[in-house]
Amino acid sequence: MEIEEIIQKRPYLRETLLLYKRIKEFNNAVASSFKGSIHKGDICYPPDIVNELFDLFSRTFNVPSEGLEPLREAMRLGQIDLTRLPHNEISGFLLPYHEEELWTILFIIGRPFFLDMKRLVDLEGLFWEGGRCPLCSGRPVISSILEDGRRRLHCSYCGTTGFSRRLDCPVCGNFEIGKDNIITIEGEEDFRIEVCDECGSYIKTVKEKVLDEFSTPGGEVTVVDTSPADLVDLITLPLDIIAQGRGYRRNAPNPLGMLRMA
Repeated sequence: MEIEEIIQKRPYLRETLLLYKRIKEFNNAVASSFKGSIHKGDICYPPDIVNELFDLFSRTFNVPSEGLEPLREAMRLGQIDLTRLPHNEISGFLLPYHEEELWTILFIIGRPFFLDMKRLVDLEGLFWEGGRCPLCSGRPVISSILEDGRRRLHCSYCGTTGFSRRLDCPVCGNFEIGKDNIITIEGEEDFRIEVCDECGSYIKTVKEKVLDEFSTPGGEVTVVDTSPADLVDLITLPLDIIAQGRGYRRNAPNPLGMLRMA
């Protein structure tokens, strides 16, 4: 399903989806320009591409390059470890940014890095021990239920998918889902949130066939093939607001780099 088609059906998400479209363009531009720059074991982009990477970010999102200079310099000097992001950790050095602003910028700049990791080491389809992606250690952004009842988890960083036990909380593993722990919105029964009172987190869940509806028409693949899970995550922002308004938290950023919506 095309982004423009979704905007027609959900005009209230216009700005959100147009920003996501820019993020996809950035992902593909990075992949095209710096193909082969990332190697197994890297923790960040190599210093020799950092200037061009930040120039591309500045152009794509109309962000003044001067405001990015402290972060650009930190990355050039090897002070940024992108592999800590899936652990919800940001390096402890001082930078002149609000924490949420820094988090969002690093997620958007870093996502092509994680998507490239998947091309280097593909761990698709493995069981997720402890509810973490076996490739980058990210938490699941959504889960989908296959026709045979299995639960598939989707990583928001590298796009890897894998399996977990159907009735356990995919974050802490100590919860069996009951009717009182499911949140839905009238008219959007294809989408739901499952909350866990043990760890205070939630995850969005859909049937696998719903994801198929948001796949690129004709199986078209871009340089960076972002998952239909991205679109499902964005169109269900109202569920995030409800769940977070009730005190539950999400453990992985959405495709815009956001953790908190309420």
